[in-house]
Amino acid sequence: MNIKEYTDFLRISGVEIDFDATFFSGQCFRWKKVDGRYIGVVNRKIVLVYPQDSNTFDIYNCSPEEFKKFFYWYFDLDKDYDLILKELSEHDEILKKAVEKYRGMRLLNQEPFECMISFIISQNNNIKRIQLLIERFCQSYGEKVEYKGFYSWTFPEIENLKKISTEELKRLGLGYRAEYIKDAIAKLDEGKIDFESLETLSSDEARKILKTVKGIGDKVANCILLYSLQKYDVFPVDVWVKRALREFYGIENTKQLRQFINSFGELAGYAQLFLFHYIRNSTQ
Repeated sequence: MNIKEYTDFLRISGVEIDFDATFFSGQCFRWKKVDGRYIGVVNRKIVLVYPQDSNTFDIYNCSPEEFKKFFYWYFDLDKDYDLILKELSEHDEILKKAVEKYRGMRLLNQEPFECMISFIISQNNNIKRIQLLIERFCQSYGEKVEYKGFYSWTFPEIENLKKISTEELKRLGLGYRAEYIKDAIAKLDEGKIDFESLETLSSDEARKILKTVKGIGDKVANCILLYSLQKYDVFPVDVWVKRALREFYGIENTKQLRQFINSFGELAGYAQLFLFHYIRNSTQ
């Protein structure tokens, strides 16, 4: 990978990233595509990404030091994707096809609090509705940021949310999820949940702690573990995933599901990301 600095952007080359697949695979909710470029709010500021070709992209509002310190990790560039994708391809024919089609997809490493609240909001919602609710939430309690004529809001910090009532959250359209968000904020503020401590625990131990928050079940807990706490051995499963596994792999019960997930070892999260982005787009 090479980083070349220009007046107001960096050109990153020698790394393959499929930004459509990466940003719109259901692992994050605050990136938008406008006229071939991607606009996101990451690390508390607006960032613009302009793909040049399959192995080159320009990133605006980011210094070389910030890219090396934050975005290198955010885009999972410290991993050997050639090795990861080789192992996934050898698992079965469906995954082989998924890897071939979305080879440039990356698993994003996100900020834990934003990830937690976003996936609480995601429950029983479609992508457009999730994005709308998160945007309202940010506009109400985040800080306004601007860059090159674009403006948005940062994801709110816990300190700014502690005194917000459940009723105020419900007025944003969050419904029953408002109570879950309020409980998550309280447990984080009281130290009952500490993200740094969760990183040191096994996935099973960390999942149990996350599930002490009202409304967080296995699926949401696993999304938090995978997309913000680097627990790559987890495999988020919901009703749609179970239905797809039954149709494509003949998995009918919990024992078969557990065996299937365990067959991926530490790559279970990557398998889930590639497999279900492929299946979802193949069946639409």
